[in-house]
Amino acid sequence: MDWLRKKAARLGAEFRNASLAKSLFFYMAAGAVAGMMLWILSKNLCESWFKVFTGKNLQENFILSWEIAHEGTAAMGFLWFWYWYGQYPCLAVCCTGAGGMFLQKKIYPALKAVQDAIGCIGAGDYGREIAYLDGDEMGGLCRSFEQLRRKLVREKRSRWMEQESQRRINAAFAHDIRTPLTVLSGCTEFLEKYVPKGKVSEEKLLEKLAVMHHQEQRILEISKTMTLLHRQEAREVSGAWQEGTILVQRLGTAARELAVEKKKTCRIEAQGIEGNFFADGGLIEEVFDNLVSNALRYAQNGIIVAFVRSGEEFLIYVRDDGAGFSHKALRYGTDPYYSEDKEGGGHFGLGLFISRMLCEKHGGTLKLVNSIDGGGIAAAAFLVGV
Repeated sequence: MDWLRKKAARLGAEFRNASLAKSLFFYMAAGAVAGMMLWILSKNLCESWFKVFTGKNLQENFILSWEIAHEGTAAMGFLWFWYWYGQYPCLAVCCTGAGGMFLQKKIYPALKAVQDAIGCIGAGDYGREIAYLDGDEMGGLCRSFEQLRRKLVREKRSRWMEQESQRRINAAFAHDIRTPLTVLSGCTEFLEKYVPKGKVSEEKLLEKLAVMHHQEQRILEISKTMTLLHRQEAREVSGAWQEGTILVQRLGTAARELAVEKKKTCRIEAQGIEGNFFADGGLIEEVFDNLVSNALRYAQNGIIVAFVRSGEEFLIYVRDDGAGFSHKALRYGTDPYYSEDKEGGGHFGLGLFISRMLCEKHGGTLKLVNSIDGGGIAAAAFLVGV
């Protein structure tokens, strides 16, 4: 019996995945068969009752039976009519019922699923999935609409992340600029209060002016940083066909040069990089330079760089042999202006934040993890065309 159940399951799956035209034909054929069976059954009943009432057989003679039926009651006329012409109303009723079943099984569920999803999207709920799995045209419509819903979810999430990123940038900018503005305000008040009274010596005046000049330079540097961030946010991905081995060779050469400059070692590994893929080589190089520079900054002896092509992803792993990322750095390391080195002016967080931004523009991600053998790993992923 197992083979019978498997056969029935396979036929059921084929019927669910059949096109609407085939499904409609099957339903109409089933309706026609049901109509004919109903007519044959009712025909036998009509013949039996006609014979009971008249003692004659309906099938003997069309004209004779017609005359006998119309000389009798209305019931006799109905029995005669149904015997000879009952197949038409039977077919009409059964085919109509089959058409209704076709609508209930093949059309209405898909339309309801789409209608519910549109209603949820209109109400701001993008999480309602369209779970209609049949392989017919209505299933294709539902799958297309589901892809559209997922695209809207991705765009909405991306927009939210951009807004959240912008909010963090603005908050960091406001925090960083508050200190120099406070110092400038204090120096200005001091000079306005004591210079007119002649209580400020030339040495003190020069000291205050030097402090004010330093704070002005800090504000200019922060302004340049904001300009750089806005320029990177507005940057568009410009793809071109890249030959994997040449791109990796170019990146590896740059990494070795940077390592020699820092008097450290650099080992290059590559896997599955053969062939061409479509990507923004300049963007990938910029992210790679940031990751290598940061890794060399915290490495003790050297770094390891690995390139991996996996399907439509181009992956870069940069590992250093330093102390690794702190728990706070693992969580906030790619946020703007975050830095574990307070004397470094925030370059650590800015570089990784820009790298994360560029990776996301290229359809990928940037993640920070610690190696089980020690040291930190920055993993950048880029979506590429193949």
